[in-house]
Amino acid sequence: MKWWLTCIRKYVTFEGRARRKEYWMFTLFNVVFVVVTMLLDILLFGATPDNPTSPRYLTTLYGLFVFLPTLTVVVRRLHDIGCSGWWLAGYYGVAFVCTILMMIGSVLMLGGKGSGMALTGVGFAVLMITAVWMIVWMCFDSQAGENKYGPNPKQIAAPVESAAPAAAAEPSEPETPKAE
Repeated sequence: MKWWLTCIRKYVTFEGRARRKEYWMFTLFNVVFVVVTMLLDILLFGATPDNPTSPRYLTTLYGLFVFLPTLTVVVRRLHDIGCSGWWLAGYYGVAFVCTILMMIGSVLMLGGKGSGMALTGVGFAVLMITAVWMIVWMCFDSQAGENKYGPNPKQIAAPVESAAPAAAAEPSEPETPKAE
């Protein structure tokens, strides 16, 4: 939960780097919270999965709430592997173009054109390839040492985490009883 809160606190921080653990824990909690908000929408507002017009108030509000933190953690994760955050803009650009291709393909299919199926298939295939590519990038290990986006967060966090057990292992001086 602390990783999710860290990303929420850094909701407009595009500078720096984010470890794999920070990104994936944020993603895990987002999935859990989306499932919870969807269930609450079903229970409180009668939303149904088969009706796209049914109200999804809580899910929509949560999606708006985590929109910027999600963008920033992905950009910082890209920085951590040594890539520019602009790759995310490229990914969304490709996704937008593929969506348009699939929509055009669907309209052509409705009109009885055989080329619509090919256009939809190409758009979907390119979209899936770029999505898998981004997921693979999110799994890469941090770039060793400092890069142009800042110091390695693993090396910053390691001394703090290892110092706590050492401090706890030191014996404390016994208290001497005070003379009355």
